Amino acid sequence: MPPVSLSPVSRPFVSLWFVLVFAAAALVLWAALPPPQVMALMSEDGPVEIASATLYFVTAVALWFVRGRSMPAALAVALSVVLCAFGARELDLHKAWTGVSTLKVSFYLGAAPLQQKLAALAVIGPAAYAMVYLLLRYGLPVLRGLRQRDPVAVTVIVFWATLVLSKLIDRSQNVLLEDFGIQFSPALSALRSAWEEGLELCAGVLIWVGLLQHRRQAGAGSIRP
Repeated sequence: MPPVSLSPVSRPFVSLWFVLVFAAAALVLWAALPPPQVMALMSEDGPVEIASATLYFVTAVALWFVRGRSMPAALAVALSVVLCAFGARELDLHKAWTGVSTLKVSFYLGAAPLQQKLAALAVIGPAAYAMVYLLLRYGLPVLRGLRQRDPVAVTVIVFWATLVLSKLIDRSQNVLLEDFGIQFSPALSALRSAWEEGLELCAGVLIWVGLLQHRRQAGAGSIRP
């Protein structure tokens, strides 16, 4: 079991409270503003989206200064690469050069020029390698830590669950329209957008929660290889 700490950030399920606070804040924003203003704030080039991307890039650099001594350099490198990839994804840079998503297998099997495919692989390859490294090296320790209610492990799981939930919310409007013929009203579309972007911003904040938890544990109760 992780050591008992009086610090709020070291409590096992503090990350869940962050998710609830961000979800509630998005709901309050939606209730306080008309739908067009909410959509403007949550648009792809709006302030919330830019803040989410910026937070990923800043964290990729800052983690080298705030990480605990027990964090291996290889883990810090992998996290930095993945965080930069997340930031680029938030800015839709995976579509900027080719006009289509380079994250889809269909792009590499399609008619895109070979140089575009090779350039995309050169960028995406390191991020994919870092993701696989993190999964293989730390997947089981995270699951073991989750069973022990280790704060870092819980935050890692909540982070990924938050990303998945935000993507499900994002896709809900198109799925309901295409599969069931249900069309969202402007107000409901604004609520969907507010929750999606709010949770994506929360995910970036959760990384900081995990970093601070790891630092406070100083290796005593952190996830170790």
